[in-house]
Amino acid sequence: MTAAAEGAPPGFLEAADLLDAGVREGAYAAAVLLVGRGDEVLFERSAGYARPASLFDIASLTKPVVAALFFVLAQEGSLSPDGIAAEILPFTSPDPRAREIRFAHLLSHTSGLPAWLPLYEKVAAAEAAEGRPLSGTAEGHDRILAEVLSLPLSRDPGTGWEYSDLGYILLGRAIEVAGFRSLDRLLADKISGPLGMRETRYLPLAAISECETGQLIPTGWSEVRKREKAGEVDDENAAAMGGVAGHAGLFSTAGDLFLFAREIVRAVKGEGRVLSRPSAVRMTTRAALPPGCPRTFGFDTPTPPHSSPKGDSPGNTPWSQAGALAPADAVGHLGYTGCSIWIDPVREASVILLTNRVVFGSDNRKLSALRPRIHDAVWKEIAG
Repeated sequence: MTAAAEGAPPGFLEAADLLDAGVREGAYAAAVLLVGRGDEVLFERSAGYARPASLFDIASLTKPVVAALFFVLAQEGSLSPDGIAAEILPFTSPDPRAREIRFAHLLSHTSGLPAWLPLYEKVAAAEAAEGRPLSGTAEGHDRILAEVLSLPLSRDPGTGWEYSDLGYILLGRAIEVAGFRSLDRLLADKISGPLGMRETRYLPLAAISECETGQLIPTGWSEVRKREKAGEVDDENAAAMGGVAGHAGLFSTAGDLFLFAREIVRAVKGEGRVLSRPSAVRMTTRAALPPGCPRTFGFDTPTPPHSSPKGDSPGNTPWSQAGALAPADAVGHLGYTGCSIWIDPVREASVILLTNRVVFGSDNRKLSALRPRIHDAVWKEIAG
């Protein structure tokens, strides 16, 4: 891996200016942007109080990494995208359709499960009623899992899509059952370790020394935990589960995520270290069902212009967060904390943007307008 100079190369001046502007405008307090192609880092820049080696809570960027782990286990014969989830997980839902969920549905957000529920509140209520700690313990983890397994579905599996944290909570647990180890250990053994992603882990406070805590980028105040979050997961459901979950909980650096993106690019060509070509193709190809689904088995894809979501400036018709110039066959993912990754397998390019937009509050939407502009500034240079 060839590191770019600290200063902005001439071709990436616009992207560098926009990254710096995000700090001035309050879109985030810390950010790192990395652009890679093939095995080379073309550009890397930090802004605010971040440094290139800063460790971010990558939130839902956990999902494509967990999806890759699923496919490694599938290659070993432990799991299959076509497998029935109820053959591994003890569903208690009164809805008989829950027994029809396949792992492909969980991977592509087409299971019919709800998008999100504040399940941590149920753990907190039980904690108060029983007078003993539950949140953040193994029992807290199991109680949230049991809640998800008891839910009715909103539709038949495979007939529609709805981005679902809850589906990936189940996927993470299925991986643990099939792999006979905890999710964090499996990830280290089969993904981050072999790919050299040395800084990528769950529960970073347990692994770094006190003098290294400055590497951690904070995500702000938790009303639930009544403290600032730095080195502990921002997501409240994941926190109640002990910080290790399929939908969120990973911390990483831009450099480590470049190594992950590079593995996807290599594996599509049949040159992956941990992923086979068929696995990478499924991860980078839109799900066949239901028709028009924008999701792959692990990633999202760029979308055309859409109506302005609540919170954006009136009159905006923004493109996908990947940018208006994003290649149609690119895949990527966003994280609630303000992180994103986009990969163009055809041009072997990747764009990693890590920020802590939530440090100014979860309702801070300034990144939504800025991020597509940063991506477009990058795509222009890669295309050129």
